Amino acid sequence: MSDLLETLPSLPPLQFFAITAEIKKGKELKKNHLLPTFSDLLAEVDFADAYMAWNEEGILLKVEVKKPFEEVHYPDYQKGDALEFFFDTRDLKTAGFPTRFCHHFLVLPKDVQGIQVQELSTFRTEDSHALCDPADIEVKTTFAGRGYQVEIFFPAHVLHGYEPDSFDHLGFTYRIHRAKGPSQHFALSSLFYKIEQTPSLWGRLLLKK
Repeated sequence: MSDLLETLPSLPPLQFFAITAEIKKGKELKKNHLLPTFSDLLAEVDFADAYMAWNEEGILLKVEVKKPFEEVHYPDYQKGDALEFFFDTRDLKTAGFPTRFCHHFLVLPKDVQGIQVQELSTFRTEDSHALCDPADIEVKTTFAGRGYQVEIFFPAHVLHGYEPDSFDHLGFTYRIHRAKGPSQHFALSSLFYKIEQTPSLWGRLLLKK
């Protein structure tokens, strides 16, 4: 038994804790909308800053990548620069599977084959509903010599179950890919979990006014 335990990979410290953070209401992103980073606890390199705000119309996100843009791929988006966002609009921590309130979005820094944003959510048959129209999600990328930033607006109607007046918190995590190096995560690492299948382990974001 001791030999077996020695062969198991060590979990990073963050995997033993539930993450809760606050996001502030707003119609534009400011410095106080910066999300905390847990890269040290995940034994990762912190190469991006993420900002997030909420309002009744939807959710705003901005990711500032602190490295030059390299390349982008589709459908093998994990091989290049790419952003993935995961939302659970009801934050159902007791569910051991994605419910109809769980969403998985892919955002690419550049258009590839006519695709820059897609919803990749999967559901059980009884929870199935139509995926959103990618054209409804606003994406703007700004490139600079030392990095780039991607701004995204997810309108309320693409987030099934998003009712901030009734539910004051969300389940959330992200995965930020880079072409030549490991990804950056929020709340849990995909080296140890299939993020898209474990919404109960996503972080909790409290919607503060």
